[in-house]
Amino acid sequence: MPKIVISFAAASAFLATLIYLHALFKLYGVIASEKPEWVNRRGALSFFYSAFPPVTDPNVWLSVVRRAFSPSIRELQSPLALVYAKRIRWSLATGLLGYGVLIVAGAVRGA
Repeated sequence: MPKIVISFAAASAFLATLIYLHALFKLYGVIASEKPEWVNRRGALSFFYSAFPPVTDPNVWLSVVRRAFSPSIRELQSPLALVYAKRIRWSLATGLLGYGVLIVAGAVRGA
């Protein structure tokens, strides 16, 4: 694969990851302030994450991503909730595509 494609895929995946994480933390804040029952999820191993912010718990961030992809996000009063949900949808797809191209490029180059 041309180096420009690999460079573009790496840059887009990196930027998409940053945008995804920013939107995830912001959407968690909106959801936690308006509908805390949506993100109050504790799993069997959640005690490992007790020293970290709650959004770092996989059960919590999966519930935030689930809400970002569901129509229930429109129940929130904040207009920024829909903006952050769209950013999560866009950046998750772009990041997965970028990382997929990098994996394929590595497999083709390594073979």
